[in-house]
Amino acid sequence: MILCDCHNHSWFSFDGRGSIDEMCAGAWAAGVSIFALTEHYEFEDMDDATPYYLARHERRLKEMAEARHRWADRLELLCGIEMGQAHTHPEEARALANCGAFDVVIGSLHGIRPKRDIYRDFTYATLDECDMVYQQYFDEAMELIETGDIDVFGHFDYPLRMMRTCVPEASMLRWKDRMLPFLKALADSGIALEINTSGARRWQGRPGGEQWILEAYRSYGGKRIAVGSDAHRPADVGTGIEMAYRQLLSGGFDSVTVFRQRRPEQISIR
Repeated sequence: MILCDCHNHSWFSFDGRGSIDEMCAGAWAAGVSIFALTEHYEFEDMDDATPYYLARHERRLKEMAEARHRWADRLELLCGIEMGQAHTHPEEARALANCGAFDVVIGSLHGIRPKRDIYRDFTYATLDECDMVYQQYFDEAMELIETGDIDVFGHFDYPLRMMRTCVPEASMLRWKDRMLPFLKALADSGIALEINTSGARRWQGRPGGEQWILEAYRSYGGKRIAVGSDAHRPADVGTGIEMAYRQLLSGGFDSVTVFRQRRPEQISIR
């Protein structure tokens, strides 16, 4: 079985805590064979992540090329980008996505309009507030699917990370009516659905691929599933990947999607 971990951050992301080599060592120790570093680039920037990235972009590409050579006999290192809020600046996002530097482009929502950070700008004290966040989140997710030149939609369960004290269980079922059109649009677009396994090391206790979500996505014709641990430090690389594979097999999927030079390839998980 080939373990693929295609969403991770080194210290070339503002919140990363490991060098490229340290992250690769973490992947190797975890048994990961295909490993993508997907650094943060935010189009509605709430953390100064973009200036941080831009100041290091050329150095990053140089160090990635060197690391690919050093690690070539142990793992495949892919170069990616995680674009936050790309739908707010679609022309700039397309230019970045197609600059030729990346194997995979993840599109994510870390905030919702008007420039509100999902982690910091809400209390999540009531179910009404949780519902409001996810209502707008899926509205903007549909916009991102329509306008963003992306390969993967990242961590659809991102707001759920903050809802431990509010929602009765770690499930997206409460927002099923909002999520089903999102899953259909994603399947129709050919953009891969990401199963982000960071939930396995958070309060949720498992990756985000609930059975009903996988079955619905598959029923709409969705075939592409990307898997990533969203690790920001070497010790977290690979966590939850095998758990996600088991969920995918139970949901009728026998492969995951890996992007090389932005071209999708299916990797068996059996």
